[in-house]
Amino acid sequence: MKVRYKWPGGTGIITLGDDATLGDVVQELASKTSLSNFGIKFGQPTAMKTLDMSDLDQLAKKLGLHGETLTIVPHVARSSPTKQFAGETGILEPEIHRRQTLMPQDVHVPWEVRDGTLLLRVMPSDNSCLFTAFGGALPQQVLPSKLRQMMSDYIEEHVDVYSEAILGVPPDKYCRSIVDPDRWGGGIELSILSSIFDIKIWTFDVEASTQNPISFGEGKRDQCILVYSGVHYDRIAFSYSEYPHTAPMLPIEMDRTVWPIEDEEVLIKAQELVGKLHGAHYYTNMDGLLLKCDIADCAWIGSGQAEGQRHAAETGHAQLSEIVDKQTDAVLRKCNIRGCDFMGQGDVATRRHSQDTGHESYSVIEDW
Repeated sequence: MKVRYKWPGGTGIITLGDDATLGDVVQELASKTSLSNFGIKFGQPTAMKTLDMSDLDQLAKKLGLHGETLTIVPHVARSSPTKQFAGETGILEPEIHRRQTLMPQDVHVPWEVRDGTLLLRVMPSDNSCLFTAFGGALPQQVLPSKLRQMMSDYIEEHVDVYSEAILGVPPDKYCRSIVDPDRWGGGIELSILSSIFDIKIWTFDVEASTQNPISFGEGKRDQCILVYSGVHYDRIAFSYSEYPHTAPMLPIEMDRTVWPIEDEEVLIKAQELVGKLHGAHYYTNMDGLLLKCDIADCAWIGSGQAEGQRHAAETGHAQLSEIVDKQTDAVLRKCNIRGCDFMGQGDVATRRHSQDTGHESYSVIEDW
C-alpha cells in the first residue's frame, strides 16, 4: 500500500504492507515529518474530509487510503506566542513611519493545485525588516543579531572578494558597522547572506509596474522570496488552507518559505501577489515625502529619502515620520497640462500624479 502525503515541510510517499492499520500510517507520518500532534485531511480539494483517528486499529486499505494524497495539518497550541525578531537595522537609513490604509496581510493568492495560499508575511517596522524577513525564511530561524555577526565574520574571511570597491567603505569599517543595530541592509547584504546560507534570494519591488524580480546568488539549490516596498522588506510564504484557499489555515510557524530552484511556478504566483500589492499602492516613493525627525528636541524637517539619509548619517537619528498637510489635504485640484484630465483631492493625490506622470502644474478648484 502506497500513500502520498504533503505538509508544510514538503511532500513524500510512504509504503506499507496491505495489512497496515491507521495507527501504522500515523506512526510512519510522524516519523517522516517529526510531528507529534497533527490531523489528516484527504479527498478532493473542493470536499476535503478530516480523517477520524479515534480507532487506530482500522485497516488503512479499507479506509480507502491506498493511492490517496494525505494533507498533514500540524496542531499548534494557540497560546504559543509567535516569535518576532526585534531590534536591528542596516545601512544607516531612517525607518519612515507612514499611515497605512492597506492591510497587506489580507492580500492572498489562492493556489488550488497545491491546496494552499501564497501570502505576504508583514515584518515589524522596527528597522530590522530585511534581517527579520530573511532570517525567518530560513528553516533554522536565525535572529537578526546573529545574521549581522555572521556577515561581519564572513567579510573578515573574504576581504579579497568584498573589497572597499564592493562595500563602499573599507572592509574593517563595514564589519564594525553591520553589527550596529541602527543600520539597515540592502543589495550588498542580500548577496552576502546568499553566499553564507547557499540560497538564492529573490526580491520583488512593489513599486515597479512590471514585476521582474532581482536575484542574489546563482547556482543554488534552494530559493526564498522577499518583497521590497520602498522602505521596508517583507517575505512571501505558502500556507496550506481550506478550499477556496483565500486565507491561510496554519500559524506562521508552519509556513513554507523555501522552495527548490526548479520550482518556477512559485515565482509566477509571487508575481501575481506583488501585482496585487502594487495595485493597492503598498509602496512608498520617498522622493516626494515631507519628513520630520521624531527624536526629542530635534526640529529637523526635510524632503525625500536623500535628505533623510543625510540627516541620519550626520546625527544618528533614525526615527523619521511623514508630515501630512492636514489643512490642504482636502483641497481639490486639477492638472494644468494640456490633454490631462486629472483631478484629485489633497496633496497626496497630486504628489502621486506628479510621480506617475511628471506633471507639476496644478490649479485649485474653488468651492462654489
